Amino acid sequence: MPDQPVFPQEFLGSREISFTNRQESIYPNLMRFSLDFKFKVLQLLLAPQDDGAPRKVVVMARGENLDASEAVITPAFSQLELLERYVADNQVDILHEYLFGVDELAARRG
Repeated sequence: MPDQPVFPQEFLGSREISFTNRQESIYPNLMRFSLDFKFKVLQLLLAPQDDGAPRKVVVMARGENLDASEAVITPAFSQLELLERYVADNQVDILHEYLFGVDELAARRG
């Protein structure tokens, strides 16, 4: 998976984007990761920069600890379509990290 930019921790609010209908989803990868694995798609409202307006971005995060910035596993995108494309292009790496990443981290530290 490509190196991920540092995620901005200063956000004003967030909401989870739910995918409930498997047959009508226009974002099949986001839906599959949300329903079949413990990932969440979040829309974040970022704090304004340089006296501008707050902006909304979408990210994918691990579902177990949404308060930690380490839970965010994708760069921030302005549209769901862009996040869907990123997840589709990097799904093998995302799942490998999800399934095997904890053991690799423990081996490196141990």
